[in-house]
Amino acid sequence: MYKRLTRYLLVILTAAPFLLSAQDSLRRHKLDASFDIYTHHLWRGAANGTSVSLQPSVEYSYGNFSAGVWGAWSIDGSYTELDLYAAYSRGSFNVTLYDYFCPVNPVKEFEFFEIRQGTTRHTFDLNVAYARPEKHPFGLLVATMIYGDDINPETGENYFSTYIEPSFHFRLLKSDMKLVSGFTPVKSYYADRFAFVNTGLSASRIVKLARKVNIPAILKLAYNPYADKFHFSFGITL
Repeated sequence: MYKRLTRYLLVILTAAPFLLSAQDSLRRHKLDASFDIYTHHLWRGAANGTSVSLQPSVEYSYGNFSAGVWGAWSIDGSYTELDLYAAYSRGSFNVTLYDYFCPVNPVKEFEFFEIRQGTTRHTFDLNVAYARPEKHPFGLLVATMIYGDDINPETGENYFSTYIEPSFHFRLLKSDMKLVSGFTPVKSYYADRFAFVNTGLSASRIVKLARKVNIPAILKLAYNPYADKFHFSFGITL
Protein backbone atom coordinates (compact mmCIF):
# COMPACT_ATOMS: atom_id res chain seq x y z
CA MET A 1 0.00 0.00 0.00
CA TYR A 2 2.79 2.39 0.96
CA LYS A 3 4.72 1.64 -2.25
CA ARG A 4 1.64 2.19 -4.41
CA LEU A 5 0.96 5.52 -2.69
CA THR A 6 4.59 6.56 -3.16
CA ARG A 7 4.51 5.74 -6.88
CA TYR A 8 1.22 7.67 -7.21
CA LEU A 9 2.71 10.75 -5.56
CA LEU A 10 5.82 10.53 -7.75
CA VAL A 11 3.64 10.44 -10.88
CA ILE A 12 1.71 13.52 -9.72
CA LEU A 13 4.87 15.43 -8.82
CA THR A 14 6.45 14.54 -12.18
CA ALA A 15 3.40 15.52 -14.20
CA ALA A 16 2.54 18.68 -12.24
CA PRO A 17 5.02 21.04 -14.02
CA PHE A 18 3.74 19.90 -17.43
CA LEU A 19 0.11 20.29 -16.41
CA LEU A 20 0.75 23.76 -15.00
CA SER A 21 2.65 24.73 -18.16
CA ALA A 22 -0.22 23.53 -20.35
CA GLN A 23 -2.73 25.42 -18.21
CA ASP A 24 -0.65 28.59 -18.44
CA SER A 25 -0.42 28.17 -22.22
CA LEU A 26 -4.21 27.84 -22.51
CA ARG A 27 -4.66 31.03 -20.51
CA ARG A 28 -2.60 32.90 -23.11
CA HIS A 29 -5.20 32.09 -25.76
CA LYS A 30 -7.87 34.80 -25.79
CA LEU A 31 -11.02 35.31 -27.80
CA ASP A 32 -12.74 38.68 -27.54
CA ALA A 33 -15.84 40.09 -29.18
CA SER A 34 -17.26 43.61 -29.22
CA PHE A 35 -20.06 45.58 -30.81
CA ASP A 36 -19.65 49.29 -31.54
CA ILE A 37 -22.31 51.78 -32.57
CA TYR A 38 -21.20 55.03 -34.24
CA THR A 39 -23.23 57.94 -35.56
CA HIS A 40 -20.93 57.81 -38.62
CA HIS A 41 -18.00 55.65 -39.69
CA LEU A 42 -14.91 57.86 -40.06
CA TRP A 43 -11.66 56.64 -41.59
CA ARG A 44 -8.56 58.68 -42.39
CA GLY A 45 -10.36 61.92 -43.06
CA ALA A 46 -13.37 60.48 -44.87
CA ALA A 47 -16.93 59.67 -43.77
CA ASN A 48 -18.09 56.28 -45.05
CA GLY A 49 -21.85 56.01 -45.23
CA THR A 50 -24.58 58.50 -44.43
CA SER A 51 -26.14 57.02 -41.30
CA VAL A 52 -25.48 55.21 -38.03
CA SER A 53 -22.80 52.53 -38.41
CA LEU A 54 -22.96 49.15 -36.64
CA GLN A 55 -19.51 47.64 -36.13
CA PRO A 56 -19.13 44.10 -34.71
CA SER A 57 -15.73 42.47 -34.27
CA VAL A 58 -14.14 39.22 -33.09
CA GLU A 59 -10.44 38.86 -32.23
CA TYR A 60 -8.25 35.92 -31.30
CA SER A 61 -4.90 36.56 -29.62
CA TYR A 62 -2.02 34.48 -28.36
CA GLY A 63 1.08 36.12 -26.96
CA ASN A 64 2.21 38.83 -29.35
CA PHE A 65 0.03 37.60 -32.21
CA SER A 66 -3.59 38.53 -32.93
CA ALA A 67 -6.04 38.07 -35.78
CA GLY A 68 -9.63 39.08 -36.25
CA VAL A 69 -12.68 40.01 -38.25
CA TRP A 70 -14.27 43.46 -38.21
CA GLY A 71 -17.35 44.72 -39.99
CA ALA A 72 -19.23 47.96 -40.58
CA TRP A 73 -22.76 48.37 -41.86
CA SER A 74 -24.68 51.63 -42.24
CA ILE A 75 -28.30 51.10 -41.29
CA ASP A 76 -29.52 52.95 -44.40
CA GLY A 77 -27.55 50.58 -46.64
CA SER A 78 -25.16 53.31 -47.83
CA TYR A 79 -21.96 51.55 -46.72
CA THR A 80 -20.79 47.98 -46.06
CA GLU A 81 -17.35 46.74 -45.07
CA LEU A 82 -15.89 43.41 -43.96
CA ASP A 83 -12.24 43.26 -42.91
CA LEU A 84 -9.79 40.56 -41.93
CA TYR A 85 -6.50 41.29 -40.20
CA ALA A 86 -3.45 39.71 -38.62
CA ALA A 87 -1.06 41.55 -36.30
CA TYR A 88 2.19 41.03 -34.45
CA SER A 89 3.47 43.31 -31.71
CA ARG A 90 6.92 43.54 -30.19
CA GLY A 91 7.99 46.22 -27.78
CA SER A 92 6.78 49.60 -28.97
CA PHE A 93 5.96 48.43 -32.50
CA ASN A 94 2.90 46.78 -33.98
CA VAL A 95 2.71 45.42 -37.55
CA THR A 96 -0.74 44.69 -38.98
CA LEU A 97 -1.86 43.46 -42.38
CA TYR A 98 -5.45 44.42 -43.13
CA ASP A 99 -7.68 43.06 -45.86
CA TYR A 100 -10.37 45.69 -46.43
CA PHE A 101 -13.38 44.44 -48.36
CA CYS A 102 -15.67 47.29 -49.43
CA PRO A 103 -18.31 46.21 -51.96
CA VAL A 104 -20.30 48.65 -54.04
CA ASN A 105 -23.54 49.64 -52.33
CA PRO A 106 -26.27 48.60 -52.47
CA VAL A 107 -24.73 45.12 -52.32
CA LYS A 108 -26.32 43.05 -55.11
CA GLU A 109 -23.96 40.06 -55.09
CA PHE A 110 -21.34 38.69 -52.72
CA GLU A 111 -17.93 39.42 -54.30
CA PHE A 112 -15.75 38.51 -51.32
CA PHE A 113 -13.87 35.76 -53.19
CA GLU A 114 -13.10 37.93 -56.24
CA ILE A 115 -9.44 38.86 -55.77
CA ARG A 116 -8.25 39.53 -59.33
CA GLN A 117 -6.39 42.79 -59.73
CA GLY A 118 -8.56 45.40 -61.40
CA THR A 119 -11.88 43.81 -60.43
CA THR A 120 -11.45 43.01 -56.74
CA ARG A 121 -13.05 45.11 -54.00
CA HIS A 122 -10.35 44.01 -51.56
CA THR A 123 -7.46 46.24 -50.51
CA PHE A 124 -4.46 44.90 -48.60
CA ASP A 125 -3.04 47.57 -46.30
CA LEU A 126 0.22 47.07 -44.40
CA ASN A 127 0.37 49.14 -41.20
CA VAL A 128 3.35 49.78 -38.94
CA ALA A 129 2.52 51.63 -35.71
CA TYR A 130 4.82 52.95 -33.00
CA ALA A 131 3.79 54.01 -29.50
CA ARG A 132 5.54 54.07 -26.14
CA PRO A 133 3.04 55.64 -23.74
CA GLU A 134 5.06 54.84 -20.63
CA LYS A 135 7.89 57.04 -21.95
CA HIS A 136 6.29 59.80 -24.06
CA PRO A 137 2.94 60.85 -25.58
CA PHE A 138 3.94 60.60 -29.25
CA GLY A 139 2.83 57.94 -31.71
CA LEU A 140 3.29 57.26 -35.40
CA LEU A 141 1.38 55.21 -37.99
CA VAL A 142 2.66 54.43 -41.49
CA ALA A 143 0.24 52.52 -43.74
CA THR A 144 0.73 51.45 -47.37
CA MET A 145 -1.81 49.75 -49.62
CA ILE A 146 0.12 46.89 -51.25
CA TYR A 147 -2.53 45.21 -53.44
CA GLY A 148 -6.11 45.42 -54.58
CA ASP A 149 -8.59 48.21 -55.13
CA ASP A 150 -5.98 50.99 -55.17
CA ILE A 151 -5.65 51.53 -58.90
CA ASN A 152 -4.33 54.59 -60.69
CA PRO A 153 -6.84 54.99 -63.58
CA GLU A 154 -4.16 56.61 -65.75
CA THR A 155 -1.74 53.65 -65.59
CA GLY A 156 -3.87 50.73 -64.43
CA GLU A 157 -1.26 50.03 -61.76
CA ASN A 158 -1.40 50.28 -58.00
CA TYR A 159 -0.77 53.67 -56.42
CA PHE A 160 0.72 51.98 -53.34
CA SER A 161 -1.12 54.71 -51.48
CA THR A 162 0.65 55.68 -48.28
CA TYR A 163 -0.84 57.36 -45.24
CA ILE A 164 1.33 58.75 -42.44
CA GLU A 165 -0.22 59.82 -39.14
CA PRO A 166 1.76 61.38 -36.27
CA SER A 167 -0.27 61.53 -33.06
CA PHE A 168 -0.11 63.07 -29.61
CA HIS A 169 -1.81 61.48 -26.59
CA PHE A 170 -2.77 63.15 -23.31
CA ARG A 171 -5.31 63.07 -20.47
CA LEU A 172 -7.88 65.80 -19.97
CA LEU A 173 -11.10 65.87 -17.92
CA LYS A 174 -10.75 62.16 -17.09
CA SER A 175 -10.65 61.33 -20.81
CA ASP A 176 -7.96 59.86 -23.05
CA MET A 177 -7.31 62.45 -25.74
CA LYS A 178 -5.63 61.97 -29.11
CA LEU A 179 -4.55 64.60 -31.61
CA VAL A 180 -3.71 63.45 -35.15
CA SER A 181 -2.40 65.05 -38.31
CA GLY A 182 -2.48 62.49 -41.10
CA PHE A 183 -1.14 63.09 -44.60
CA THR A 184 -0.28 61.35 -47.85
CA PRO A 185 3.22 62.12 -49.19
CA VAL A 186 2.43 61.67 -52.92
CA LYS A 187 -0.47 61.32 -55.35
CA SER A 188 -2.57 58.39 -54.14
CA TYR A 189 -6.00 57.09 -53.20
CA TYR A 190 -6.23 59.87 -50.60
CA ALA A 191 -5.35 62.90 -52.78
CA ASP A 192 -3.87 63.82 -56.17
CA ARG A 193 -0.76 65.33 -54.52
CA PHE A 194 0.97 65.67 -51.17
CA ALA A 195 -1.75 66.72 -48.77
CA PHE A 196 -2.96 66.62 -45.21
CA VAL A 197 -6.17 64.59 -45.28
CA ASN A 198 -6.99 63.90 -41.65
CA THR A 199 -6.50 66.33 -38.79
CA GLY A 200 -8.52 66.06 -35.65
CA LEU A 201 -9.13 65.20 -32.05
CA SER A 202 -10.71 62.21 -30.33
CA ALA A 203 -11.72 61.80 -26.69
CA SER A 204 -12.54 58.46 -25.09
CA ARG A 205 -13.66 57.59 -21.58
CA ILE A 206 -15.68 55.11 -19.56
CA VAL A 207 -19.23 56.35 -18.97
CA LYS A 208 -21.04 55.10 -15.87
CA LEU A 209 -24.70 54.40 -16.62
CA ALA A 210 -25.59 52.60 -13.40
CA ARG A 211 -23.92 51.20 -10.31
CA LYS A 212 -22.43 48.24 -12.15
CA VAL A 213 -22.94 49.32 -15.76
CA ASN A 214 -20.07 51.11 -17.51
CA ILE A 215 -19.60 51.53 -21.25
CA PRO A 216 -16.67 52.91 -23.26
CA ALA A 217 -17.57 55.99 -25.30
CA ILE A 218 -15.61 57.99 -27.87
CA LEU A 219 -16.09 61.35 -29.55
CA LYS A 220 -14.28 62.10 -32.83
CA LEU A 221 -13.83 65.46 -34.53
CA ALA A 222 -12.05 65.38 -37.89
CA TYR A 223 -11.20 67.91 -40.57
CA ASN A 224 -9.86 67.00 -44.01
CA PRO A 225 -7.90 70.05 -45.28
CA TYR A 226 -7.53 68.58 -48.77
CA ALA A 227 -11.27 68.04 -49.26
CA ASP A 228 -12.18 70.95 -46.97
CA LYS A 229 -14.66 68.78 -45.08
CA PHE A 230 -15.44 68.54 -41.38
CA HIS A 231 -16.69 65.30 -39.80
CA PHE A 232 -18.12 64.42 -36.40
CA SER A 233 -18.86 61.02 -34.87
CA PHE A 234 -19.87 59.65 -31.49
CA GLY A 235 -19.65 56.00 -30.59
CA ILE A 236 -20.14 53.49 -27.78
CA THR A 237 -18.94 49.91 -27.26
CA LEU A 238 -21.33 47.27 -25.95
